[in-house]
Amino acid sequence: MCEVIYNEGIQLKGTELWFDAKKKVNLSFISNGNISTLPRHDRIIATPETLKLVESKTSGSIALSCPYNRPFALGNAKIELIPSGYCLGASQIVIEIKDKRIVYTGDLKIGVSPTSKFIEIRRCDILIMKCRYGDPEYNFPPYEEVCHQIYEFAKESLYFNYTPVIFIDIFGKSLDLIQYLGNRNLKLGVHKSIYGYMQIYKELGFEFKNAERLKAKNIRKKVLVLPLHGRTAKQLDQLNKKRTCIVTGLAKGNEKIIKSSFNVDMAYAMSNHAGYDELIQYVEIVKPKEIYLLEGQSVEFSNSLKSRGYNAKPIEKQVQLKLL
Repeated sequence: MCEVIYNEGIQLKGTELWFDAKKKVNLSFISNGNISTLPRHDRIIATPETLKLVESKTSGSIALSCPYNRPFALGNAKIELIPSGYCLGASQIVIEIKDKRIVYTGDLKIGVSPTSKFIEIRRCDILIMKCRYGDPEYNFPPYEEVCHQIYEFAKESLYFNYTPVIFIDIFGKSLDLIQYLGNRNLKLGVHKSIYGYMQIYKELGFEFKNAERLKAKNIRKKVLVLPLHGRTAKQLDQLNKKRTCIVTGLAKGNEKIIKSSFNVDMAYAMSNHAGYDELIQYVEIVKPKEIYLLEGQSVEFSNSLKSRGYNAKPIEKQVQLKLL
C-alpha cells in the first residue's frame, strides 16, 4: 500500500523518496529551478536543466541528472521524469511500485511556452498535485494574447517618449516575455537578477535578441524589465517620464487592487502556473483514484473536484493567496 505523507515536503511512505522537500532529507526530487531556498539534501533527482538552474544551491549534494523519458530503477520502484510545462527543465515524477502508479506534478502548466517543453500527462492511480490557482476565477488568457498587450503598452509608451517599465518575476515568464519583446525589435534593459537567469538559458541553447543588462547610463529608448521588488531601483530615479506595469497571475480579476497596491499604470494577468481550467483539464485526463492537493488554493480546488466525483483532499495547511 502506498501512503502519502506531508511533513515539510511530500514523502512516499515505504520508500526513501521525497518530493520538493523543504527540510534536509536523504533523497528528494526537485521539480523545477524556481526555488528561492533549497536545503542541502544528501541526494537529489532532477532534470539536467533544473540542476543547472539550481547549481549554486546544491553544493555538497549528490545530484542524479535524469533527462525526460528515461526510466530507471530505484529500489523496487520504477522512476521516470516527464515535462510539466511550467518552465525550463520543470518536470513531474512518475513512480510505479508493483501495481500502482503515482504521479507528483510539481508546478504545472498546460499551454505553449517558448522556453519550456509542452506538458506530458500520464494516467495514474494516485495523483499528488500542486494547485496554486484552484479557484474558478483564475482562468488565464492565452500567453500570446497577454504578451501582445504588453508589447503594445511598451511600443505606445516609447512612441510618446515615455520609458516603459515592466515589473515581473525573475524566473519563468520573465524569460518568455523578454524573448517575445526582443523578437519584435524592442530594445530591453534587463535587471541583473533576471539577466543572470537569461545567461543560463543562453548556455542551454536559447536565444534572446535586443536584450542587455540594465545600466543606469544606457536606458534611453529601452524597455526596462525589473523584478517585482525592483520598484525602488535607483535606475528609476532618473526617469522624468515613465509608464509602469506589473505582470502577475494575481492580476486576474484583481487589476484595480494590484495597480493601486503596486502603484503602477497597468496590470497584466499572466502566469506560468496552471489556471483553474487547466487544472481541471489535467485531472479529467488523468482520472486518478486518489488526489492529494497542496499549495495555493488546495481547499477550494478539492471542493471542486469532489463535486465532480473525485476523491480529493488537501494535505497541508491552507495558504492564503496574497495580493500584497
